[in-house]
Amino acid sequence: MHGYTSKSMFWHFCALGVVLVSLSHNGFSAIDKVTSSTPLLLKTPSTAISEELLLDVSIPTLNDGLYLTDEDDTVFPEVRFAEAIYFANQLAKVMEKSGAWGAIRVTPNDQVITDVYITGTILHSDGETLELSVIVRDTKGQEWFAKTYKKVAGKLAYDRKSRNNLGDPFQNLFISIANDVLVYREKLVTKAVLDLRSISELRFAKQFSSDAFSEYLSEDKKGILTLERLPAQDDELLTRVQKIRQRDYLYIDTMQDYYDGFSQQMHFSYQEFRQSSYDSVVKARQLNRQGTRRIVAGIGSILAGIYGRTQADSRIAADASTATAAVGGFILKSGLEKKQKSAEYDESVAEMGSSLEAEIVPQVIALEDRTVTLTGTVQAQYTQWQELMAKIYQQERGSLEYTQSIE
Repeated sequence: MHGYTSKSMFWHFCALGVVLVSLSHNGFSAIDKVTSSTPLLLKTPSTAISEELLLDVSIPTLNDGLYLTDEDDTVFPEVRFAEAIYFANQLAKVMEKSGAWGAIRVTPNDQVITDVYITGTILHSDGETLELSVIVRDTKGQEWFAKTYKKVAGKLAYDRKSRNNLGDPFQNLFISIANDVLVYREKLVTKAVLDLRSISELRFAKQFSSDAFSEYLSEDKKGILTLERLPAQDDELLTRVQKIRQRDYLYIDTMQDYYDGFSQQMHFSYQEFRQSSYDSVVKARQLNRQGTRRIVAGIGSILAGIYGRTQADSRIAADASTATAAVGGFILKSGLEKKQKSAEYDESVAEMGSSLEAEIVPQVIALEDRTVTLTGTVQAQYTQWQELMAKIYQQERGSLEYTQSIE
């Protein structure tokens, strides 16, 4: 096997065991990371932006990334569900502070039509490290940029005084995203911004009447939309769609209230969970490494002792080999105990994670001529709302067409 005899391979392995035994006895252990908690500066527009040039932003609740995990990851679905909402809301609050945007809303999905979309996937989150994959695109379908953001929190991030000063331990990650989006926004000329706002309005209108509004937009092979022309200012169908869109805004704002309330409700318990998770991750990593070293070292010593007994030429040599095997057994047991203790830390986090499940209550909404109740998840409720808006539009369009036929 690649030039090695079974005996040479064995002694290489035994040599590894001796080295690891030495490291274990010398107290070799992992070192906690200490990172800066100095907040980044949130960028603001280089020049004032007039109201008609403010772009609205949608931040769909993040993809929980559970499909990216494996059996070795300590990830709890109920926690990831909560984090998907919490992280999106954190980014929205940071972007609001920049004063560079119109309405910034956390939405149940990217089907809510707006000017700019920021979608993300949670790649890693364990209290020590937060890693998000982020894609920013506009209502045309044009991708602004795609980037992975990663922040490692040090022990100081969970110091109560430092945490109060900084806010979220990973605040700098959200500030970095907000700054990058603003840098791209400032590259857009005025006409491009106005076109984006018009395209959003016409996309919303096409949902309700494709035949009436499809001529105003064209789409290339890559799915990028172009504004061909604008409807007349007195277009009655567009006026009715605009009224429906205002209702849609009101409903989305109601959903935003839910996301805000959810994030506020989970904030303190989640920070405690994060700190416990951070401690668990660091300790588990240290214990796991120590355990692995000791297990390998123990196996090496046992094999060395067994081999020594089979090759011993004297009783003294055989006794020495037996002692070597016994030491190996002790080290192996110690390593397994370290592994077990590591698992106990992970289990303690799981118990905390189970308390972060979200419950969505039914919403009762009063319209001019009726009262409707929406049930299920946020996504399900928004789908029901869209269906209701489509029915209202069809009723109003039918009424308009009937009036025009009489005239």
